[in-house]
Amino acid sequence: MRKLFIAVFVLLFCISAVGLVFASSGKKSEKQGALSTEDFKFLVTGVLHPYFEPMRDEMKDYQEATGITCAYRATKDFNQEQANVIIEGMIPQGYNGYAMWPEHPVSVNVTITELVDQGFPVVLIAGPAELPTDASFCIATDVKASAMKATENLIQAMGGKGNIVNLLGALSDPNTVLRKKGVEEVVSRYPNVKIIGEIADIDAFEAATTKIDSFLGARSDEVDGMVATAYVPTVVATEALIDMGDKRIKFVGIDDDAKVIQAIRDGYITGTMTQSPYGQAYGGLEVLRLLKLGYTPKEGHYFIDSGSFMVSKDNVDEYKDIIKKKCCGNARNI
Repeated sequence: MRKLFIAVFVLLFCISAVGLVFASSGKKSEKQGALSTEDFKFLVTGVLHPYFEPMRDEMKDYQEATGITCAYRATKDFNQEQANVIIEGMIPQGYNGYAMWPEHPVSVNVTITELVDQGFPVVLIAGPAELPTDASFCIATDVKASAMKATENLIQAMGGKGNIVNLLGALSDPNTVLRKKGVEEVVSRYPNVKIIGEIADIDAFEAATTKIDSFLGARSDEVDGMVATAYVPTVVATEALIDMGDKRIKFVGIDDDAKVIQAIRDGYITGTMTQSPYGQAYGGLEVLRLLKLGYTPKEGHYFIDSGSFMVSKDNVDEYKDIIKKKCCGNARNI
């Protein structure tokens, strides 16, 4: 029942956005009304990584709600060549719309252009490509803004002074560069705050555990706060603070892993920033359907922010309801 509610809700979100992100025309496209569900066949691409797992459920829910054939495929690594192999294998199977995670912000544009030149609409989900791009839309968290909010909240929790460790995901991820800039931009505004360490390329649990444990084992006394802008380092840093029994070090992470949410309740970490991988992919598929029906994107509406806010001890028991309310607000304002 909960999945059905989310599916219907996100579908209504997408429909309500049409009037503002698509240009209206005096009459329907000749395609509209002539196409049936058999004319649509959509692919969602992601990575074998915890963040993308909700997209697999989303694909199934969208298919059930609309009758449109959909598939989800994931690369082993953050690697555009692996994604290209997947996409090249799906084209002969009749897939004619692509909701893609950009494995690389620059090289993905070659793949996008090749698909668009064949008449296949492309929507980016969960991250942007370098502009200009032939993708019609990008539906994602404004990751720089989210990282900046996380850092501001962290510094407030630290009393406006102290040493920070910046925990980053894969440097090949186009979002990582934006998040890094966001954290550094906020820190630069506070003369009494300094980044004393940056740990990157920790999107795998083994690497994250080794690097974070090593750093804290050697320098925890120097650390007043940590900010993580990727899922895996958030979980690993949370576990490390719990194992240390440390509530002095302030920490703001990202995403709502169950361990992270419980750690907020127990006071081990300050908070975590929300995201919506399910909504990003579901919205991407609905936009593909509209593009196939002949709708034209409005100029200046390429990026659609799927929203983000911090879950803290003050709202941890209500944050899922807050997400729903914020999504409703976004739907009205897109």
